[in-house]
Amino acid sequence: MGSDIQFSADGGFETILAEGLVQPVFQPVVAFADEQPVGFEALARGPKGRFHGAAALFAAAARTGRSAELDWLCTNVAGRRYREADLSGLALFVNVNPDTLATDPPNDVAAAWADLTREEDVVLEITERSVMREPAGLLKAVVDARQRSVRIAIDDLGAEPASLVAMPLFNPDIIKLDRSIIQSGSDSWAVSQVVNAVLHDAHRNGTQILAEGIERPEHVAVARSLGATLGQGWLYGRPGPLPRNVRASELPLTRVKRRQASLNSPFGALLAKKAELIPLSSDLFAMLAAHIENQASRTTNPGILAVNLGDGDVDDEARIRLTYLSNRGIEVFVFGTRVPRSLGGRIRCVPLADNDPLARERTVLFVGTHYGSGVFARRRTAGPEDDSWEGGTCYDPDRVVEATLTLVQRLPTATGLSS
Repeated sequence: MGSDIQFSADGGFETILAEGLVQPVFQPVVAFADEQPVGFEALARGPKGRFHGAAALFAAAARTGRSAELDWLCTNVAGRRYREADLSGLALFVNVNPDTLATDPPNDVAAAWADLTREEDVVLEITERSVMREPAGLLKAVVDARQRSVRIAIDDLGAEPASLVAMPLFNPDIIKLDRSIIQSGSDSWAVSQVVNAVLHDAHRNGTQILAEGIERPEHVAVARSLGATLGQGWLYGRPGPLPRNVRASELPLTRVKRRQASLNSPFGALLAKKAELIPLSSDLFAMLAAHIENQASRTTNPGILAVNLGDGDVDDEARIRLTYLSNRGIEVFVFGTRVPRSLGGRIRCVPLADNDPLARERTVLFVGTHYGSGVFARRRTAGPEDDSWEGGTCYDPDRVVEATLTLVQRLPTATGLSS
């Protein structure tokens, strides 16, 4: 009986997917400086009826396990409508769920997706609500999109403050502040945390800030006080068809400097920056690593702790420390030849082969919203019986992020393959 009810409830949704019955509507994204649009965000609508609204449409997709299929369909239709309109100089903002983007597009839309991501004025919006669920696959998709010409935006920032940690990894061109920050007028600690992290990223990398939920003039004032130069909301237009004639804003969309994403090891990534090396023993490395972990334990902000144990063991003391950090909201990743597939809780483990180059290295890297720190070492000889190491420490956030990327890219993807 339960399955019959489910089919009855979502049967019309199956028809929508089978016949491609989704239509895009578009909402302007406006520059505050001249109140002209820099582009339009595509939003999905179903046919008239119970699945017309986006919430009902995507809820049905989630219930039936077909969210990715709906995502790719909506993106394909929006891209086709955007190209047909030929709005030169205006960007198309498209929102794709991170879980979808971490997988390959199906064959029937792969060519259209490739064409869309070659457009000069496409902004790929990644919602932050599940951005760290599949970081390896998502990073691969982001790198691929950027190589084509796409800009990257993190959407809804502030809805889930813990996902602030995604900012340094994905290095967005645009950050979209969630409407709750703009409309609440709250000076709570959580809001301050988000705003401070976003302003830091904007000042350091040149990231543009886009404020959502602009419905009244006072919302513009709040948004501008938070550093936003772009706005979106009913004050500037409700979702609808693309206009025939529109004057584009003179404010250009920025492109941030790309991170050096490679499959090299953390040691190699830092060594490429000519880090100063010193002789190390296991005991000295452990002392330096404890300092990095102590920083992670003291932070009140979200962060990532990436640990490569090489050919070392995970003892009970290490398990307790890492579990404690994970319970505090730190994303903890552990690599090593003797690492079990699970350490419990939210810790993500990646066992390594004995002949993996990382087996000769040890690394502890901490990335926060404002800083980065790490210690790294490599054996001077091939044999584990020799306790002779060389390595160093690093407190340059950009270098630490690049080193962290070399580990995060090794996390298993949804298909079980590494990126």
